[in-house]
Amino acid sequence: MVYLPPSYNTNSKSYPVIYLLDGDVHRFKGFVGVLESLSTETLGNQVQEAIVIAIPNTNRSRDLTPSRLNEWTFKGRVLDSFSQTGNASQFQDFLEKELIPQIDQTYRATSKRLLVGESFGGLFAANALLSSSSLFTDYLIIDPTALWDNDYLNRTYSNNKPQKYGFNVYFAFANNSHLGEIGLTNYKWGTSFASSVINNIQKKIGKQQYFENETHGTVAFLAWYEGLKILIPTTE
Repeated sequence: MVYLPPSYNTNSKSYPVIYLLDGDVHRFKGFVGVLESLSTETLGNQVQEAIVIAIPNTNRSRDLTPSRLNEWTFKGRVLDSFSQTGNASQFQDFLEKELIPQIDQTYRATSKRLLVGESFGGLFAANALLSSSSLFTDYLIIDPTALWDNDYLNRTYSNNKPQKYGFNVYFAFANNSHLGEIGLTNYKWGTSFASSVINNIQKKIGKQQYFENETHGTVAFLAWYEGLKILIPTTE
């Protein structure tokens, strides 16, 4: 699904492009509603108008996870079992070599490119900024599944010995303490990763925010609202 801003057909200017993972119709409508509202004069033109490309994921555990696991475990407990995992690099290749070039050829797109991902989508986005940090100029990462593969993100970050990053990133974290040690550990590992990334950003924006009154299932709208204002402000 593609969203074009209201002014797209009334001028010849180019627009930032936002790639929305897990882009089913409900998420697409919700995200576009937040974006369009914030970009209107009624709400003070707080963010830029932008094109939105919603990418549905038919097999999330296959396409959004960066490593292969038959069983996802935490301290000896099996959290889930999968038939297919670990195809994040192939999915990223599809974005880089097929989808993004097609969008750039079809629509009036600027070089500003934002990736939005939540949960497994947040895991994918976090891994993408490590493996190909220049593919997107901006990342909006919502409550990523940092628990994946025994702290995969922090382990990969440490092994990569990163240089200074040249992208903007906004991390949003929910309060999942009701899940006990699983929720608390996911938050601990996720915020640790976010801090490491933000500390290595050079001359760009890096921020993480904790929403104490929101859970994994409810945090998206506030994260979109705050993240878009930080990453695509009209004052940029």
